[in-house]
Amino acid sequence: MPGTGTLEMAPPPKALLVGGVVLLVTAAVLAWWRTGAPEALPTSEDLVPASTKVGSPVYVGVFTAGSEFTRTLHLSGVKVHATSNTSQVTLTPHLCRGGSLGVTTEPEVFCPELLDPEGQTFGSGDGIVVEVAGSVPGVAVIDPVRLAFRENLHWATLPAGTGAVVQILPR
Repeated sequence: MPGTGTLEMAPPPKALLVGGVVLLVTAAVLAWWRTGAPEALPTSEDLVPASTKVGSPVYVGVFTAGSEFTRTLHLSGVKVHATSNTSQVTLTPHLCRGGSLGVTTEPEVFCPELLDPEGQTFGSGDGIVVEVAGSVPGVAVIDPVRLAFRENLHWATLPAGTGAVVQILPR
């Protein structure tokens, strides 16, 4: 009826509605990611000194999760980087389950289970050990390891523990 004074409102444009939803979802995802990123792992500037003879591996504990470590990390790998004066040094990371060690040539005495870290969980009482072996004399300076892991819904690769200096002596 003309002249009744009724006001009709048009529905909001779909583009405006879609843009608002996209903006809201983006802000929520960014806030979730920022507040949920894994915190840094403990590191130290100290270097663990070690030595071994050519052909005999030495096992160096570089990161141990003590009783105050309340996190559970699902490891996808451990990255080890070293600088050496010889290319004939091999570095192999291991997960020490339920034990810890400093430097030894007999890890089974201090570590009941020495495992490949890939696909394992890491928590309180566990440690990361680097097996160092050389076929010629030399020195290897090992950086702190980098743990690639998932914690809850977040993935990260972060430095952990301490570095080491390993001297490989002639027989």
